[in-house]
Amino acid sequence: MRSFLRIAGAGVMIVLLALMLAPGGTIEAEEIIWDKAAHFIAFGLILWSLGVLFRRLPRLAAAVLAVAIGAAVEVVQAYVGRDPSWGDLLADALGVSTALLIWGAWRRFRPREAFQTSNTR
Repeated sequence: MRSFLRIAGAGVMIVLLALMLAPGGTIEAEEIIWDKAAHFIAFGLILWSLGVLFRRLPRLAAAVLAVAIGAAVEVVQAYVGRDPSWGDLLADALGVSTALLIWGAWRRFRPREAFQTSNTR
């Protein structure tokens, strides 16, 4: 199961970064809300990807790394014909923060695995 999650995490990370760094067109005013929602969701998924790829990385370090990736993406977008935006970086950070809260709640409230010995069947 862990191998599958790591492969899925790597796949999600690669696809999202490819989409964010690909040359794109301009966004119309009506589409801005969807752009910010996409950033919010994408960076929640990037935090999840970092969590499954680097299981020993502390949650806060993973969150800082995810926001740093968001900042780097915004810088690179200026060179690939896209418009960097502080609003995008804010949406990235909010997505990471929300995912971090969900991650912490899940870790705290998930059911404990049943204790099982070799004699238990």
